[in-house]
This record gives sequence, C-alpha cells and structure tokens, in this order.
Amino acid sequence: MGEAKRRRELGLPPKLANAKKLKSPNKDQRIFSLLPWPTKNFRNYYPAAPFVTVLLVLIVVQIGFSINN
Repeated sequence: MGEAKRRRELGLPPKLANAKKLKSPNKDQRIFSLLPWPTKNFRNYYPAAPFVTVLLVLIVVQIGFSINN
C-alpha cells in the first residue's frame, strides 16, 4: 500500500515534498531586530552598502578632525 493511499484512508493531508525547504526569515537572521529585511536580502539588494558606510564614517571623522584644528 502506498503512502499517499494510506494517508488518504486515515484522513491525513497529503505530504508536502518541500516542507523542509520552506523557511521564513527569523528575527535572529536580521541585522537589527527593527529592520524589515533579513541579512541575505540586504546583501543582495545593496552590495555597495559596506563601502558607502565606510565612506560616510571617514567623512565624519575627517570633519571632526578639521573642527578640532
């Protein structure tokens, strides 16, 4: 007797083939808990984000040093 027939006779729903593959992003996988997108999507959509962040930090540091002189 096949599994599909047995499940039908027992009144169980059909077994999903990709049940293990379906995963939603957890809050643990996010960069910050308040951001709506997970880390993977952020890295895929904005590949230049680390470079832009470093550039902004360097500009702020440069302005800070120029004010102190």
